[in-house]
Amino acid sequence: MQKVPIELVKPGMVLAKTVCNESGMALCGEGTELTDTIIERLKRMNISHVVLKGHPVDMGESKTTEEKLADLEARFERCRKDPLMERVLEAARAALVSLDEERAEQEQREEGSR
Repeated sequence: MQKVPIELVKPGMVLAKTVCNESGMALCGEGTELTDTIIERLKRMNISHVVLKGHPVDMGESKTTEEKLADLEARFERCRKDPLMERVLEAARAALVSLDEERAEQEQREEGSR
C-alpha cells in the first residue's frame, strides 16, 4: 500500500482503502480502479491523498534498507542510554526491515502477474 497525493494519481490505479470525506462518509470503496472522472471528482471534494495498492508512484524513497537504518540510528543517538528508548529503537528497526521486505515481496508479486 502507498499513500499518494491526489495530484500524482493516474487512471488504472487501484484503491487499497476506502476514501472518506471529513464527516466519514465513504466516497469511493476499496478495490476501486480509478478513472479520470473519479480522480477529478475526488479533487473537487478536496481529497488530498488516497491509499493505493502496491507502490505505483515513485515518491523519491530510493534509500536502501541500510540507509534507512542508518538514519534511524542517527535519530536515536542522543538517547542511547535510556533502556526504554533502546526498546523503541529495536522495535522501529524490526518494523522498518519488515516493511521493506513486505514491499519487496509485493513488487515481486506484481512483476510476476504482468
